[in-house]
Amino acid sequence: MTLASCIKLLYGSQTGNAESISKHLYEEALARGFDCSLAVLDDYEKVSFTDNCVLVIVVSTTGDGDFPDNTTKFFRWTRRGKKEDLVAAFAGKQFTVLALGDTNYTNFCQTGKRIERRLLELGATTFLPKGMADDGTGLEQVVDPWVSNLWKTLPTIVAQDIEKAKQFDEKATASASPFKKAKSETSTDAPETSKPAAVATASAVAGASATEVKNDDAMETTPSPYAPSKVAFDVSTLPKTAADVIGAAMIPTEYLSVSESGVVREPAIAKKSLFHLFEQKTANDPFEYTANNLFSSRISAHRYLTGKKALKQVLEVTLDLKDMNWSVQPGGVVGILAPNPDEVVLPLLKRLDIDGSKVLNVGFLNPGSSVGALPFVTDAPYTAYEAFRYFLDLNPPLRKPLLRVMAEYATDETERISLLHLTSTAGASLFKTIKQATPSFADLLETFQSVRGIPVNRILESLTRLQPRFYSISQIDETAGTATVAFNIVEYTHSVTGKSILGLCSNYLENVIKSPNYETIPVALFPKPNVVFAPPKEIAAPMILIAAGTGVTPFVSFLQSRANSARAEGGGDIADGILGETTLIHGRRFKDAAEGDRIYGAELDAYVQRRVLTSFIEVLSRDEENTSVKYVQDAIVLHGARICKSIRDGAYVYVCGGVEMARDVHASLLKVLGEHARIEGGEAGVKTYVKALATEGRYLKEIWS
Repeated sequence: MTLASCIKLLYGSQTGNAESISKHLYEEALARGFDCSLAVLDDYEKVSFTDNCVLVIVVSTTGDGDFPDNTTKFFRWTRRGKKEDLVAAFAGKQFTVLALGDTNYTNFCQTGKRIERRLLELGATTFLPKGMADDGTGLEQVVDPWVSNLWKTLPTIVAQDIEKAKQFDEKATASASPFKKAKSETSTDAPETSKPAAVATASAVAGASATEVKNDDAMETTPSPYAPSKVAFDVSTLPKTAADVIGAAMIPTEYLSVSESGVVREPAIAKKSLFHLFEQKTANDPFEYTANNLFSSRISAHRYLTGKKALKQVLEVTLDLKDMNWSVQPGGVVGILAPNPDEVVLPLLKRLDIDGSKVLNVGFLNPGSSVGALPFVTDAPYTAYEAFRYFLDLNPPLRKPLLRVMAEYATDETERISLLHLTSTAGASLFKTIKQATPSFADLLETFQSVRGIPVNRILESLTRLQPRFYSISQIDETAGTATVAFNIVEYTHSVTGKSILGLCSNYLENVIKSPNYETIPVALFPKPNVVFAPPKEIAAPMILIAAGTGVTPFVSFLQSRANSARAEGGGDIADGILGETTLIHGRRFKDAAEGDRIYGAELDAYVQRRVLTSFIEVLSRDEENTSVKYVQDAIVLHGARICKSIRDGAYVYVCGGVEMARDVHASLLKVLGEHARIEGGEAGVKTYVKALATEGRYLKEIWS
């Protein structure tokens, strides 16, 4: 059997998980002696598929079955490219797919499934069964064994540098044994620690270490949402010694070189924005602005859309986009990159004993063979403060590579054993327990207090990139060059730890508008391309819009677009006979419109008067007078016959809101279609019918967990 000469590692990532996994696989492949290259799927034109290679594809699914933004060009090419080019690229090629998804969504791992199916159609063959990792239960439960099988299989089909492979195995064997201490146990700057006691509840520990702030109204102390909290767990079941830990994860490959340049940039200057790190470029195409090439916007106006009774405050901000030259379409989305707050960054730098003001020289241990793991490549060097503030996710999903690195720098034996055990197969139950507490990086350092002296390069390698938050545009003003977005100010109590949690981007934007001269503060953003969640091009097509809470936001832009189309068709303010029938079902809590959560109520009422919105069904979950229709799914059942007729007449169905709401809506649609639509084949026939609607683009969801 002739071995392939190299590995082509391709990834598609929306939140950074697939990207991070791919980069670690790439570095490990090089360390194991394989010839390997790494590329994002949409850079397929730069990949030489005709080489004697195998393909390893790591790809996530975003939303309810959507492709990540950086994979759509690749999938379009595999569908519409020249047949001879596709056959040359994939026929007879061996490949495998690691798909990341979330079983809270209907179309679990859909992107990975579709890519695998298409490559098989083009004549490729799999050398390892597809892995489908569930973020809802923990990606590592599938990722870890899949990666282990990958390294066992690749040497049988790909040529390998035997000497490098031998060195790697020797290093792996050494790292699996009781490990070195980062500092001497007698080091004076390492705190005295003792074995942590077993605890019964997480909340008791979480409150104990929190910084106390005065609450003038209650005259008592409450934990600060930014203070790190210990994660409680029972140490009585841990192995007795580090040598007793079986199957601990291997230490991630070290590949970054970081040193201080001697140049100082104080955080007070650096925190104004990240744009001093980039050359200011003007893009001809608005979609040249990306997460790596951000547009500097400003907030020109703002208002709160909710009253005093609302459980969540909804803030609307107007963004100045005129210099972007973006013709914003209904359903448009912007990604906003919010920096980590100083309340997190500065104490964390102090805890890690890192001087945040020093400009860093970041390179590679093996120049020319690495791709780097920082989320941004900057035009100017950055400080450690800027890396932590703008680039690194300081509240990442719990991942074993980070815990394994932390284990190397723990000076307390029990903490070392705990961290090692968490990375092992036997520690899966404990890992899951700690993951449910969603600890931040600061929380982990508070929990494992003997972890000291982690080098900056290991932190940059181990933390994932800080991700933008995406917001649907609600209203567009082409004349002024502005667009508005509306969102909940996220603040809630963690169900496991009892700690107060603040949403990163929503609270950042609220803090911006509270600042003096807020109109001058840069807001880093970019437009999301390939918007699928958009109204039909045919303005006569009927629509059924189903939303809860701020899920109504994109539908306001749908209605604005239809009103403009009606005017353009000569209908003036009254759209009768021009626009298709549009039904909006919107769920909220309170009946009191002025003091409650009737967001965009005035605008929606105006669209009803102008007959742009044919039917507006408001569902009030806190209305004690109405006990039968509490949620949008109840309204679907109540109006089932009319909804089914509209769907049969060609209506497009849109659902926007949380995962649970979308699941209940889906069940109600299946129910009413089964009762009223006369679809052959019973329950199976109805499911097939609804699936066909989704395939045709007539049943679309924009949902979040």
